[in-house]
Amino acid sequence: MPTFSATPGLTEQAYHCIDTGNAHPIRVQPYRVSPQAKTAIEREIQDMLQMGVIRPSESAWASPVVLVPKPDGEIRFCVDYRKLNAVTRPDNYPMPHTDELLEKLGRAQFISTLDLTKGYWQVPLDESAKER
Repeated sequence: MPTFSATPGLTEQAYHCIDTGNAHPIRVQPYRVSPQAKTAIEREIQDMLQMGVIRPSESAWASPVVLVPKPDGEIRFCVDYRKLNAVTRPDNYPMPHTDELLEKLGRAQFISTLDLTKGYWQVPLDESAKER
């Protein structure tokens, strides 16, 4: 497998859970889009199906798609989860302070960063969260 790839990988070390307690399913109708946007949405859906990051669903939960233009002219396929987020119980994990993290680096001579390809797809949903 190549070190760098445009296809996202998948971890088995963590799963994302969406805890909505006993909230009733939220179903938001799709937003109206132009024929060009509809074509772009269908193309993105087909690409995601081929990559295996989405699957067909008949869930009672539904959130609409939003296409956001990127600076390079490409489009970013987004889902408007605001209504779902409103009923989701937060996972309160304390973020460390930046100054503490920098202190831990000490006298490091080199610091590198790594940007994941579509990193938000690389942590799978917990089985109970998939319907949302």
